[in-house]
Amino acid sequence: MGAIGRGSAETEFEKKRGVSHVEIRHGFSQVHVSRIVGEVMAERLRIMDLVSKAGISIDFLKLTPSGMSFLVAEESADLLETVLLQCGDHFSVRRDRSIVLVYAVSIRDEEGLIAAIVRTAITNGIRVDHIGDMHDRMLMVVRNVDAERLAALYRETLLEIP
Repeated sequence: MGAIGRGSAETEFEKKRGVSHVEIRHGFSQVHVSRIVGEVMAERLRIMDLVSKAGISIDFLKLTPSGMSFLVAEESADLLETVLLQCGDHFSVRRDRSIVLVYAVSIRDEEGLIAAIVRTAITNGIRVDHIGDMHDRMLMVVRNVDAERLAALYRETLLEIP
């Protein structure tokens, strides 16, 4: 008899549910542009055009009611500040940021898992600048000094040990 009809055997090829590993990526700055006056969408486009022309790569763009936020490589932060100063908008650049990635198959389907990941950071006093999720991982942007501690907390409390 084939795999179909054998009950639990039909899912042997699937990866185990739960957190499988945690990764840290260093070398980022978190950028916030806010309090845009006038036509917000037009100003966002103007800023993105200037950033593009300056050759600055951005990651994790999020739109806010009065602006936007995104990540840049740490080495691009000075150039980005120069570009944003030309725009005249209110902005901040938070340097020394890392991305902590928590990998889990079907993370959105695991009841309470995203909440547990966020709760772990908040209850341990870690400031989170950005959160994003995909079908198999969640990412959090935190200060460099907090990244290793947060990753260790996830490994201790959430990691599924085979």
